[in-house]
Amino acid sequence: MHNTELVKPEGANFPLPPRLFLRTAPGQPALIVALCGTTGKLFSTTSYDGGPYQVVGGDTYATRQALGAFFQTQHAGMLPAEGGATLLGVDGSTREVRPEKGRKSFGLAQLYALLEANYIDVHCPQHGPYEGYILVFDDEGKDRRRPINPLATAAWYETYPLEHYSPVDVVAGPVLLMKSALLR
Repeated sequence: MHNTELVKPEGANFPLPPRLFLRTAPGQPALIVALCGTTGKLFSTTSYDGGPYQVVGGDTYATRQALGAFFQTQHAGMLPAEGGATLLGVDGSTREVRPEKGRKSFGLAQLYALLEANYIDVHCPQHGPYEGYILVFDDEGKDRRRPINPLATAAWYETYPLEHYSPVDVVAGPVLLMKSALLR
């Protein structure tokens, strides 16, 4: 599941709901779902099927199916190679990064630069597909109103599914996905 940040179309006079998600699953159509704030249930909606869809700072996709296919492709390549980390961009991009030459782990200065952050936070999923990995992100990302990171938020919901955990949360700004041994 990928959280997307919808931007109100120019000239629109209606508020956008705060909790819309693009639900993707291999072999199934991508769906836009809304989260009910009082019950926590997800409801499919076609209200936003007009497209096109643009990822913050990224490409534009004509349909939700095309956007879903993009996220499925990116999601498949998220796990980092041995000895490296994957930088998850707010535009849905992924890029392999490695510790500075001569180092076996990332230093704080390198992490601050990669994440464009003054403070970092580390989350260690205790179960699910990312057990054994850590997510490193800007501790002030939401306070600084950084764009929602769709891939990192998807990883969050794979670990903490909406159907079982609350409150709903998102990850903002660029994020590093890596093994904890790379952070010493």
